Amino acid sequence: MDTKTKIADATKRLVISQPFTAINVTTIMREAGLRRQTFYDYFRDKYDVLGAIYASEVAAAAHYCGHYRYWPQTVASIVAYFAANRAFYQRVLQIDEQNAPEQVIRQHLQTMVADIFTTMGQAETVVIDTAYCGFVKTLLGDALLAGLKSWLLAPTPVSAAQETTYLQAYFQDEINGFLLRARKLAVVNGH
Repeated sequence: MDTKTKIADATKRLVISQPFTAINVTTIMREAGLRRQTFYDYFRDKYDVLGAIYASEVAAAAHYCGHYRYWPQTVASIVAYFAANRAFYQRVLQIDEQNAPEQVIRQHLQTMVADIFTTMGQAETVVIDTAYCGFVKTLLGDALLAGLKSWLLAPTPVSAAQETTYLQAYFQDEINGFLLRARKLAVVNGH
């Protein structure tokens, strides 16, 4: 196991077992069995570790992320990832500080949505206005995050399978609505 992974794994264990306010670089490095100064060779601060954990793990969990043809599998993989790491993200998503990792998650989901809509335009041969794509990216990315967060923090959440079904239906409705509108506009404009 490499040093960066040891630091990430130690941070994950600590986040699950104690309040985030009690965690600092010293406690992380003690848990990892490494020298404190080594931390700064890999991360800026404890928030940076949380963002890196999400980025590396979600990339492995949803490797086809961002392609129109695979968006249902992407949603299922992301829900499965959060379900497998529920205890960790229940704590992470409640961190309400300037460098909170929620922004890393939001940005990833927004980029995923933009990539899906871009590849959808190519696959379905519809034109997607760049400004509108930016609007959809923000709106749908934020909606996906809100749905996941609500599910993770619910006192009695639905199953991961049910959450996947809900998110896939929501996303499919948005895609279908866009395609229907785009095709109607194309017919009206004689394309």
